[in-house]
Amino acid sequence: MSQPAATTPSAHQPRTRLVRMLQAGVPQKSLRDLGNRLRYGRNAPLSDECVWIDPREASHAYKRPKSGPVYLRRHSGTVADGDWDLGRREVDRMPKISACFRHFVDGESWEETGIIDEMLARIDKHGLFDGCRNRADVIARYEGIDRMFDNVARTRRLEPVASRPERFRREHGGVLVHIDRDGRPMLAGNGNHRLAIARILGLERIPAQLGALHRRAWDAGVMEELRRPG
Repeated sequence: MSQPAATTPSAHQPRTRLVRMLQAGVPQKSLRDLGNRLRYGRNAPLSDECVWIDPREASHAYKRPKSGPVYLRRHSGTVADGDWDLGRREVDRMPKISACFRHFVDGESWEETGIIDEMLARIDKHGLFDGCRNRADVIARYEGIDRMFDNVARTRRLEPVASRPERFRREHGGVLVHIDRDGRPMLAGNGNHRLAIARILGLERIPAQLGALHRRAWDAGVMEELRRPG
């Protein structure tokens, strides 16, 4: 009796990658890259580009305005003028980053920091949050963050996403930062824990995924410095 054909992981890979590309907005980003190249020249910023930032300068996070344009992960590589970069909040007051300081600096357990309950509340609301569906997932996630801290403390380095087996496109999935009018990085979403660890350990240079870039920063030539590896 003949056996049904086995389904191998490689059979799913093209379809899975296509879905991920669509979810990440890669077609739109590719068009943006082309437009940037035509408008700003061969050194134009690229969507999902890896930039190198001083985490000590990333003291604020982007705060979405109540009106006007909002720049998200899918807008990576956008060069934009205007006042979109003026809405901000202190990163060290954000729940995940504050929890990291309380845990790694003050010695509190993750439970004591309140971040476990915060995550569980998000899961109750959304069903899935940060890849977690239940308490066991959350505990495992923060055990992984403990291991990350130990590794970064030992090597004094955060590796680019592009160097990891799970890499997808350029620095997609890295610490997401917008660049404000003065050329300073603003945390814009992904990478709270990695940024917190870098700030706690006093790292001077870490890789990040480029979000939106203020036109004044582009005109000032900040991309040259942002592209300088750590």
